[in-house]
Amino acid sequence: MTRQTTWTNADGLVVGFGPNFPERNVAGLIETDGVVKEARLAITYQSSGAKVSLPAGSVVLDVVAKVGSAWIGGTTVTVGDASSAVGFITAAQGATAALTAGVTIVAAGAYSVGDAATNKGLGKIYAAASDVTVTITGTYTAGNADVIVRYI
Repeated sequence: MTRQTTWTNADGLVVGFGPNFPERNVAGLIETDGVVKEARLAITYQSSGAKVSLPAGSVVLDVVAKVGSAWIGGTTVTVGDASSAVGFITAAQGATAALTAGVTIVAAGAYSVGDAATNKGLGKIYAAASDVTVTITGTYTAGNADVIVRYI
């Protein structure tokens, strides 16, 4: 849900009333270990379009979702990219029954490091700038999580 009533004041500042949920979906970036970067994205059951934007040449090493409060209703919360919505966190991992308070979900999709069938222990490589996206399927009524993407 986005802000429904906005206007631009005389100084050019956009002013609005009501919730503006997409603003909550901005990933914060911190450097963690040398060249490794970590982006943290806070999502809620109301999030739409939640993503972590990666620069060209990025290699995703790990994706983890840390559930805060349990997700109620809905069907799945998955993490992937434009090629596969379940490339990192699969539908089975992100099923409502698995999204209980305090659980940590470590990526096990086809892009996960260590999946010998697709990447033989290498991270997912993005030659062009890309987005790691969160897809929320179904109508949830509660739940939040932090999605952490580690990349170089």
